[in-house]
Amino acid sequence: MNTPNIFSTRLPIVALVAALLAAGCGGGSSSQQTETPTTVTTGTVALLFTDKPTDEFRAIKLNLVEATLIGGEGQQTLFQGVKSIDLLDLTNYNEPVVFGQVEVGIYTKLRLIIDELELVPDDGGPSIFPALPADGKIDLLEPKGFAVLPGRTLMAEIDMDANKSIKITGAGKSRRVNFRPVVKAHFMDGGLPDKLARLEGIVSEIFDSPAGSFRLCSAEMPDNCVTATTSAGTSIFDSEGLATDFATLMVNDPAVAIGRYVVADDITLDALIVEIGGNSEQVSGNVVSDPVDKQFLLLSDDSSDIVVELQDGTKYFDAVGELGADSVVLGADLEIEGVRPAKADPADPDLIRAALVFVEAEDDEQLSGTIIEPLDAVARSFGLTPTAGSDTCVRVDNDADILLVDTAASEITMGTIDDLALGQVVDLFGATAEDSCFDANEVIVDVVP
Repeated sequence: MNTPNIFSTRLPIVALVAALLAAGCGGGSSSQQTETPTTVTTGTVALLFTDKPTDEFRAIKLNLVEATLIGGEGQQTLFQGVKSIDLLDLTNYNEPVVFGQVEVGIYTKLRLIIDELELVPDDGGPSIFPALPADGKIDLLEPKGFAVLPGRTLMAEIDMDANKSIKITGAGKSRRVNFRPVVKAHFMDGGLPDKLARLEGIVSEIFDSPAGSFRLCSAEMPDNCVTATTSAGTSIFDSEGLATDFATLMVNDPAVAIGRYVVADDITLDALIVEIGGNSEQVSGNVVSDPVDKQFLLLSDDSSDIVVELQDGTKYFDAVGELGADSVVLGADLEIEGVRPAKADPADPDLIRAALVFVEAEDDEQLSGTIIEPLDAVARSFGLTPTAGSDTCVRVDNDADILLVDTAASEITMGTIDDLALGQVVDLFGATAEDSCFDANEVIVDVVP
């Protein structure tokens, strides 16, 4: 499947212009500097969506129709309209979906409105349309508040975890699919998440300074652009998926840049990978042969075989950061970004030349049950009576997310260890330690009104 154009279905650079303007509002010529300064009363809020992979569905589609900030300053609308999002297009990347300017102030709630959720089963069955709680409203609460500062960009990473939101019970005709809004929001003022960003567009300009930088613009909206920078460590590939250098890149070339955002005077993309040609795609699957001579066989998620050809500049990543070529091992689940070259003979095997190999993380274990004694907030531990099995002990990681989910009100609060209480029903994600205690990196509390 070809990777969708990020300016249309993935919606990144179109919205970044507002952030670029806000971040660069301090600049100007000497004549401008003599003018009376204008008080800046607005800041920019950027919503970046991400998701986890799932084996159940090949697409999870929703329409975002509204995003609103709520707090002491009242309500500020970030977005109204219709933005169609496939959550599974967001696996392994943060994708900017909405950028908007709002009045400065302290806000405690981000309200999202979605008007449809479509689950497309991986087995080819008919789409499923679960009922949405609260008529599609999802409230993300931050009790401590988050600040929108004058002329600054506040990044809000929205993690819509489909695996934890979609609960399937029963089988056959009695099978039920329920949607519980397990959605996390992390707010970052003046900073950007470490997750990779992927931008696709047309090269409109190549700059002399800094060397190796260029402007990438939407094919549909040429005025909407982002500057990307490269360095000696950037891997650059041509339209055949082969390693090349920056001199190959020309104005009007379609290109993909993968990297991380940097905030200085402007928002720029520090490119780790540049793919020239606009014909790159992504393939996910399982490694079924050991790499030999920089090639290995991947059993893709659609059950077809494809030969993956590694290049000298191929990058290797997982959710934590950069890896080496030794991360490609038999049995690993990978997502490959690259180019399928034309076949010399139709009988030749399918092949993709890899620009990026992303190693998928092992799925966390899940443990569900009711909190019992001993509950110790200082030690970050509690007892648990699981839905199946005998009582066990639980330890909560220091950096674990604790979500208080009120499904009836469709309200999610980012909680703390002090919000845990005896009798709460919880879903835990993590791993069982050698001492048989469960180490949780995420705690989801079902709030009973």
